Parts: sequence; structure tokens; C-alpha cells
Amino acid sequence: MVSINDVRETVLAICNKNNYGYISPDDFNLYAKQAQLEIFDGYMAQYNNAINLEKTSRAGSDLADIAEGLRENIEVFIAAASLTYNAPVGQFSTFNAPDNWYHINVINYEPQPVTNPNVLVEVQKSSRLDISRLLNSNLTAPTTTYPVYFIGQASVATPNGTITIAPNSIQSDVSAVYVRYPVDPLWAYQTLTNGEPMYDVSLSQDFELSEEEEPRLIQKILEKAGLSIREPEVYRTAMANDNQQQQQ
Repeated sequence: MVSINDVRETVLAICNKNNYGYISPDDFNLYAKQAQLEIFDGYMAQYNNAINLEKTSRAGSDLADIAEGLRENIEVFIAAASLTYNAPVGQFSTFNAPDNWYHINVINYEPQPVTNPNVLVEVQKSSRLDISRLLNSNLTAPTTTYPVYFIGQASVATPNGTITIAPNSIQSDVSAVYVRYPVDPLWAYQTLTNGEPMYDVSLSQDFELSEEEEPRLIQKILEKAGLSIREPEVYRTAMANDNQQQQQ
């Protein structure tokens, strides 16, 4: 992970060196959150593009390495959770979607009674339009052996949205594997020293991105602060800051 204190110190060092002004902790945290989200979104978009190119055989052999590297970056954000049953709605059962989910990978159901605890039924993803067609067909109607789901919209009662499953006899033992959003970075402080905020490591949250992303994070934070800086300069400043800290 990338140290949020290292990033902030580098950002402030660049600002001071070039007389760009001061970035308050609150503004820095806002810019840091948006910078991390942009890089995270980029992982997903680039990975989907690489996979699509592989499927259409329009890419060279190097693309597999690119896709693998992006997949490793995304795997940091893979999570699993049991879903909480909400309520029946007609032919469906609704479950609360997991917290902070970005993309649902798999929905699983453990049939009851449990005859083999190692065997799960994968619930197939559908859409609101297709699921109506499935329900109206004797051949394709969902069963506990072949259940289906679609993702419902968020509301006040279900701020994360819902996982809606058919048939409605499934009301427990449902779990999800999903890609979550990164935790918001936070540079926290409690007291002031000589008018400057003092870093509080116990309440702070580092970036969840790999260390190689530190120069990009610094660059994006500076850009969001209304500054224009070239990445090589950011990288040199970041490296100088890291070297200085290692010597202390």
C-alpha cells in the first residue's frame, strides 16, 4: 500500500518548492479519495478492454501479461459476504447487496438441507426483462437447482441496492463474491504544532493501491488542486522524499 503521509509530504514539498500555496488536510483528503478512485476505475476499464481484445484475437501475446498484471491489482479488492434476507416480492426473494460493492462476480446458494457442504449452486445473472421471460416459461422457469438473480436499485431502505433472486423459496444461505470499492484514504490529525496539523497514524488510512502508483497519486492530487506538473518531476520529488525518510 502507498503511505498517505508520504504522498502528502511530497505534495506539500512540491507546493512549497514552486510557491503553489498550501493544501489543507480536508482538501488533501478529498483530492486523495478522487485520485484513488480514478486509478481504481482505470484498472477495471483497462482489464475489460484487454479481455475483450483477447476474445476477438486482436491483440499480441504481450496482452496476456497486461491483463494478468491488472487482474492482480484488482484481486486486492475481492471480497466475500453472506447476504442478508430482506423480503419476498411476488415470485422473488430480495437480499441486501453487500456493502461498498463495485462489481458482483458470483452469487452462490447453498441448498438446504445441506447434503454436501462443499457444493454450492451458482445463481445465474439475468436482467429484469429476461427474468420475466424465464418466469413465464415452463422450460426455463428458475428453480432451487437453477436459480437466477438480477441487481435491484438502491433506495433509502437498501442504500447498497438489492440482489433479487428467483424462485422466492430461496430465503437464506446466499453469499456473494464481489469487487469492492477501495477504502477512502484519510490523512488524520488531532492536535496542532506551531500552527500546523500533526499527523496521527492511528486514525489515518493509507491508499490501497500498490506502491508503484505513488507518482500517479501525487500527480493526480496536484492536478485536482489546480496545479500542472509533469510526472517525471513528481517521480523525482517522490523518490527524493523517500530517500530522505530512509536516511533518518
